[in-house]
Amino acid sequence: MSKKLIAVVAAAALALTGLVATPANATTITSVKINKDNSAATGGTETVSHAGTTSVSPVTYASTRTWDWADTGSTTRNVVRFDVTTSAATTVTVSSTGTVKLSSTLVDSAGAALKVDAGTQTVSITTTASNLVATFYALNTSTTAGKVNISTAGSLNTYNVKGVAGTPYALTSVKWPTSITSGAAEADGAVISFQVADAYGNLLDTANLADVTTAALGATVSAETYSTVRKQYEALVFGTATASVALSLSLAAADLSANGFAKPTKAAFATISAADLATQVTTLTAQVATLTASVSALTTDYNALATKYNKLVKKSKRVAKK
Repeated sequence: MSKKLIAVVAAAALALTGLVATPANATTITSVKINKDNSAATGGTETVSHAGTTSVSPVTYASTRTWDWADTGSTTRNVVRFDVTTSAATTVTVSSTGTVKLSSTLVDSAGAALKVDAGTQTVSITTTASNLVATFYALNTSTTAGKVNISTAGSLNTYNVKGVAGTPYALTSVKWPTSITSGAAEADGAVISFQVADAYGNLLDTANLADVTTAALGATVSAETYSTVRKQYEALVFGTATASVALSLSLAAADLSANGFAKPTKAAFATISAADLATQVTTLTAQVATLTASVSALTTDYNALATKYNKLVKKSKRVAKK
């Protein structure tokens, strides 16, 4: 490459750099304080940005279905507060991803607490020479983290906000055993599996939930345990000597429907047939014999139809018999 061409390329690169570089006088973010459980007077924790899976969560979940960040006392706080300081008066633009919602206020136009379905995913706040702090709140009702991006002309900070799981509210994905072997030991018991969700649908993974009761009439059922592999609760049914077993799951859950949630799903029932292994083998053998006879009869009917069809068509069109 000639010296002249190198000079041209270098000049072009320098010009491009000048176009995309942040102006020297661009307003920057000088401080971001995140407050989840300190008093307003104490203020939040200085945090530059979140790296990787680091995240911040509120103190509790929004059981009231309203935004809550009390200046004093933090036990009911279900949102996270951000105080952003800029180097000069400017517009701070905040955006979020996932289920994270944003608001610069905690009340609506009538002065009532914001509902959980309020808020947006983009907020713009103007700082002034006399007040360089932009304050906003972030709410996430999901235990899956979403991002909060805070930007000015000269800065971009990114944070992860993750919701808190609520109390057990619904039994979901309940699967009952299809049969129970009479006299089986606990280690060989039939499996009941289910999941438990909070009022927002977040699945819980706490081992041996005291809120859940498993019961069986005509058999013994173990306490549930949580499988971290299958992501579900499991209980074993065993020791039956009766022809059928009544199984039940019950969940102790406060009804939050007055706050706008659906009614809790607190119970599930099933009746399962039970027999000793020999009886089950005999039953299955009889079912196989019946199916075999049905297949044989269908084959005979098919071959009869094939014979009639083959007499009516050319040899090239004939079908094979079974």
